[in-house]
Amino acid sequence: MINKIFALPVNETISPVISRRQLDDLELIVIDHPQVKASVALQGAHLLSWKPAVKKKFCG
Repeated sequence: MINKIFALPVNETISPVISRRQLDDLELIVIDHPQVKASVALQGAHLLSWKPAVKKKFCG
């Protein structure tokens, strides 16, 4: 699903890394930054996707 969200056409550019897009009836805010990719549905402010660019090793 994350690839589908980032492939959607941009309806509005809010900043160089933040845009508004539409998935069917759902309005989304999409963040496409070198350090993170994320999408949030405006309806209910649901976090739909989150993908950090660098995975840190967990030492525990």
